[in-house]
Amino acid sequence: MELKELLDYIKEKHNIEEHDRWDSFLTMSRLYHPLTGKMMALLIKEWNSNTGRWAEHCDLKYDASLFDRMKEYIVAPLRMHGSSWVGISFNDKTDRDHIFELFDKAVLQGNPSKDTALSDNRKSNTVYTDTPLPFAKGSDFLKKKEYIPEKITEMRKLYRYDDCSGQLSAKNFYRQAKFMEDYEDDYHGQVCDISGYFTTYHDLSDKQLRAYFTWRTEVRNGVYNKTFTSFIYLYIYELLCGIGSSSPVDSLNKLKEFEEKFIEGGFLEDSTQIKRNLHRWYLEYSLVKGFSVDEVKKYIEKDVLDRDHALEILKKSGNYNDMEIFEAISFFAGKRFLNSVSLKKEREKSIIIYAYVWKFILKAGNIDGKSIFTHCFGRLQNRSIYPLLNAVYRDDKVISDIDYIVNGVRSYHCKSGRWKEKSYIRACFNKKKLVSIVHEIDRLIRDEFKLGYYLKPNMEDTRIADLIAVAFNEAVKEIKHNERKRINVDFSVLKKIRNDAEITKTNLLVDEDIDEKDDIQNTIEKHYIEYDDGNKSKTENSDFNKISEKSDDINLNILKYIVAGKDYKQLIRLNNMFTSIITDNINEAFFEEIGDNILECEGDEIYLVEDYREDILNIIGEIYE
Repeated sequence: MELKELLDYIKEKHNIEEHDRWDSFLTMSRLYHPLTGKMMALLIKEWNSNTGRWAEHCDLKYDASLFDRMKEYIVAPLRMHGSSWVGISFNDKTDRDHIFELFDKAVLQGNPSKDTALSDNRKSNTVYTDTPLPFAKGSDFLKKKEYIPEKITEMRKLYRYDDCSGQLSAKNFYRQAKFMEDYEDDYHGQVCDISGYFTTYHDLSDKQLRAYFTWRTEVRNGVYNKTFTSFIYLYIYELLCGIGSSSPVDSLNKLKEFEEKFIEGGFLEDSTQIKRNLHRWYLEYSLVKGFSVDEVKKYIEKDVLDRDHALEILKKSGNYNDMEIFEAISFFAGKRFLNSVSLKKEREKSIIIYAYVWKFILKAGNIDGKSIFTHCFGRLQNRSIYPLLNAVYRDDKVISDIDYIVNGVRSYHCKSGRWKEKSYIRACFNKKKLVSIVHEIDRLIRDEFKLGYYLKPNMEDTRIADLIAVAFNEAVKEIKHNERKRINVDFSVLKKIRNDAEITKTNLLVDEDIDEKDDIQNTIEKHYIEYDDGNKSKTENSDFNKISEKSDDINLNILKYIVAGKDYKQLIRLNNMFTSIITDNINEAFFEEIGDNILECEGDEIYLVEDYREDILNIIGEIYE
């Protein structure tokens, strides 16, 4: 396991990134808890001149069990001290799933109780100075004491300090917010912002409270003005708790309206973090409020659902067609894959081959106890989740047990108030393995159809390479078999074609040529396929099938004109022939040598497939030697 895999995982799940990184012979960086801002891990990368590789290590703040410490990759911390720290050595023996689980537990251990005040700033820049207080009789200090509305005074009295349940902040906020639900104010004095993540009424001064309720009154009336980040979160927390809304659906609708008109309205310099939190809360709120599964899906990010859909296709490929399987492979293989020469020159065959090979190797059995799908995308993870943990949220209602089956690779489950998510984690994907499979199929296609720009084998696992080779050969056989199948023709349609040809001939020929009617009819019939009993077919134009035996064949002369860029249409008119029939006859004659159609017909135009020009000239040259 590599350290980068861990960083990808914690960024996706916990929104944790590296901080305070510097480079030297010993490279270190820190990870901070997403809620408390306290350091929870020290990452260390040291260059080993003996092995010529980077040695990767992590000191993790985690009260590990004896079972955890028995793992050979769980070692003593390098830089940190104390029993609450353990060391992790990253190497080939490090169990990825176990390390992910350790970090999940470490984050959970570091979570604060709801009554713990948190600050966004780990270091305070506030400078305190002595301020003289004028207490002289009749001073302006006493005369100018600002008016505080009685409603705010009464609200402050509702705060309780005797709650030991761990939900002190959320309970007090909900109680006070419910009391102030319909309160309005009109205060425009100057106040400063408060720095904090779980901002509640209790954290604000009287002036700040009045300023907040004034801004909230304006928002409820459709008037939007710039304000502090703490006020924005406070308003969002109110709606999550049902303050100012008639139902959970109304709460979500008002949150979305607020996002559209305020957050997207240009009132914030940087709205990235607030939008990220909002979209996360949309989903989690819809879960805890028991919305329908279709409604829950609306709040899952589109790229997540697209990834799930591609995973579901590749996992159960037998239920999908070739194009769907190919598009799922393309989703993970990337843009470079779509620009491959095999897709540009042999797109239809390539799509069939990619789908056939994937289905084949998926059914072929396990390698090292894992299917090919598991080798590429890991196993379905069953992870604990904590909806609305990073918000001030309170709901006295007991959450009923519920299961949300979003799709075949993602679901959410609540049992006894505890939530689980089952899904495939992107950090566990082995993209290198999938790319190597795609590369090997691409290489075989280029070799088989002589497309040029040949690739070198790079499959590290020869067992998978052998499976791909077997599947590829079977796919090519099936393609060739289907290409040689004869098409059953409706004789009524054939008769109509002949009648239409007769009318066209009559309209085009001058009077003295009408007597040649029978010869033209024979020419038309000569180039059509006749059928025995409506099933078996045979081509009567045997002279053309043996090109080398009849050098003056009109079809061959027309082909030579096409290759040379001369006026082939004149030959067609002089011989009273049809472009579609000529194209089919020539393609059939050269199919055995070339293995593909060499001409394409659109209306009365015939085009040469330029990729086969050299092969055609070689064949024509052999005929006339």
